[in-house]
Amino acid sequence: MARVDADVWVLTETRTGVAPGEGFHALHCPPRTSRHHAEDERTVSIWSRWPIEPTGLEPRARGAVSGVVVTPAGRLTVFGSVIPYANDKGPEGTSKMWEEHYSEIERLAGEWADLAANGPMIVAGDFNQNRDGSGWYGTHEGRALLTAALDGAGLRCLTADDMVATGRLTSNHLVDHICASADLLDPSGVVECWEPINEAGVRMSDHPGVAVGVCLC
Repeated sequence: MARVDADVWVLTETRTGVAPGEGFHALHCPPRTSRHHAEDERTVSIWSRWPIEPTGLEPRARGAVSGVVVTPAGRLTVFGSVIPYANDKGPEGTSKMWEEHYSEIERLAGEWADLAANGPMIVAGDFNQNRDGSGWYGTHEGRALLTAALDGAGLRCLTADDMVATGRLTSNHLVDHICASADLLDPSGVVECWEPINEAGVRMSDHPGVAVGVCLC
């Protein structure tokens, strides 16, 4: 994280003490009330080099939190999300395969559209579907629903390239994505990925990391 030195981070399946550096501001989704989760565990956290204010949208412990980052160039809405995986059984434990995934995307579509009306926005997190045509994980229906949700909020997925085919990752296709308003696109198109195992051979995560450069001008 120190090497990448991003101004804004969206971390998923994290802990409140996992910060990108000194002086960062944070918003966390509420803790999940389960004996399987410690109090400091969070499904989503947003960290910002600049002050960050809640949007007023109620965060969800299962994977949604949003804030407005007050940057020197203006205000930027950031939405962090974890969309449920295929076999998520839902709060009642009765949901069918992919049912929670589809339901959450439909809810996110309305939230993203409402927040995007306030200005530039970034949406990022674990979407539990690839967007690169590889068929790595996800369904046609889920991808179509997410495409419609992004289009409805005027967002473009910046991480839809096949990172394995282009040599930026060895084997794991991205299911973690970063999407941004059209006026935030970086003409350089730089997307950086890193493997879940670090240089010392320590497994840091079950997903690769990804970062993009955007310009709020």
